[in-house]
Amino acid sequence: MRLCRWPVARLAALTLAGSACVVSRGVKVEPLNTQEPVAVQSPVKAHLKDGSTVVFGKGVTVERSKLRGEGTRYDLTLQRSEAVHEVALEEVMAVESFRTDVNTGASVGLSLLGTAAGLYASAALAVAIFGSCPTVYSDAGRGARLEAELFSYSIVPLFEARDLDRLSLRESADGTLRLEVRDEALETHYINHLQLLEVSHAPGEVVLPDQTGTAVTVGGLHGPLTARDRAGANVARALAEADDEAFGTAAATLASARPDDLEDWIDLTFPIPAGAHEAALVLRARSSLLNTVLFYDVMLADAGPRALDWLGQDLERISNAVELGRWVRRNMGLRISVWSDGAYREVSRVPDPGPISWHDVAAVVPVPADEPSMRVRLSFVADAWRIDRVAIADSVRRLTPRSIPVAEVVGPDGARQPAALQSLRAPDHEYLKMTPGQRFSVRFDVGTATTGEERTFLLSSQGYYTEWIRGDWLRAPRPPRVFTPSQATLFDALRRWKEARGSMEARFQKQRVPVL
Repeated sequence: MRLCRWPVARLAALTLAGSACVVSRGVKVEPLNTQEPVAVQSPVKAHLKDGSTVVFGKGVTVERSKLRGEGTRYDLTLQRSEAVHEVALEEVMAVESFRTDVNTGASVGLSLLGTAAGLYASAALAVAIFGSCPTVYSDAGRGARLEAELFSYSIVPLFEARDLDRLSLRESADGTLRLEVRDEALETHYINHLQLLEVSHAPGEVVLPDQTGTAVTVGGLHGPLTARDRAGANVARALAEADDEAFGTAAATLASARPDDLEDWIDLTFPIPAGAHEAALVLRARSSLLNTVLFYDVMLADAGPRALDWLGQDLERISNAVELGRWVRRNMGLRISVWSDGAYREVSRVPDPGPISWHDVAAVVPVPADEPSMRVRLSFVADAWRIDRVAIADSVRRLTPRSIPVAEVVGPDGARQPAALQSLRAPDHEYLKMTPGQRFSVRFDVGTATTGEERTFLLSSQGYYTEWIRGDWLRAPRPPRVFTPSQATLFDALRRWKEARGSMEARFQKQRVPVL
């Protein structure tokens, strides 16, 4: 999760149709026996299996078989409502905490995208689904190509982050570039800003984001001379090409992991680029689903109803957010060390990119003096990464990209959406809200390329999302346990991942929420 990248919090006012909501502050969260009622003080939306939504603006009490509180029930169209005081848990597909001070740009979530009636009507979607963050596609339709996943681990407003993702597509003959943005998860997405960055470069050069989210141009890529993992296996072949045949932690290393020793690593050697003081380590990688187990099972499902206040209130406090962010930075991500003066010394870190899309990045690192070759160690929590390619570049340079704003936003019905366009054009207090199964398209006017040059486009995005707490997590027959950042909880996630990973990857691909 990209919790380590400290964001700019965007706080404004959200008006929810027909409900005035109050947020209670200062709740102390402690484990509670599942036989006892659990009082949730955060404002809550309960999404029911019949497609209706119940808003508990002043919080809710979760009992063994029902939700109880002062609520308003809205039908699929959000046009009709009625007061309710309790809802049977068996009717609940998922619940989410929400903020009352987020401006969603004149309710663009509803006017732009419509309701996801078919989504809620399917009982099959009441099971756990493994989606994550907004996904971006080119060539919309049956031939759609996945381009990126945005701000993958910005799970609360204080972790709002900016992402930079390299796109594979080129402009159309008319000088435009179009992308489709989807919500394929049981989450509510709040998108603050979208724009393109264009970098013109010579043929053969490659433009990538670096580890800080800045565009760099690299040239002359070479694979490693040697590559061995912690178990001593030669993994050079797995890392040689961008071919989806990716490196994963050896079974023996995963089996031997302990709370005080959770790491795997890859030791690489490269020729030192002639005369260089810095080099770009080029990576094509993504997160494994270990992070999904950590977030869904350990952080959320184990907490049961308490997860709503953990997301809705606890992580609103800067001290809690800083503690979690520091823990993530110490333990997660891909740490890059370079051999110098007889030891590996950590010089950089690549945040976890998310499990859905391959992420291309160029980590710029110093070149050691007086070494015959460049020795690099990539270290990470065992089996937390899938690494498809590693190379080193002969050259790296930083250029100032051209910023291209969104020119048009189009809903799934083909109609232009000026309110949505206004919400996306600047990083401000207005957000475009998306709910599961919804989508929209954006058009950028990029013009034509200069003769003799190539150009690469990167998508810059900013926002956050809120996870829906599954109904099954509320009904689980175990005492709620609020997440505590520690080596023990990380090891617990790794233990569960070892048990589930054989089938989990296939399930991940099959059980995404369909786009309507």
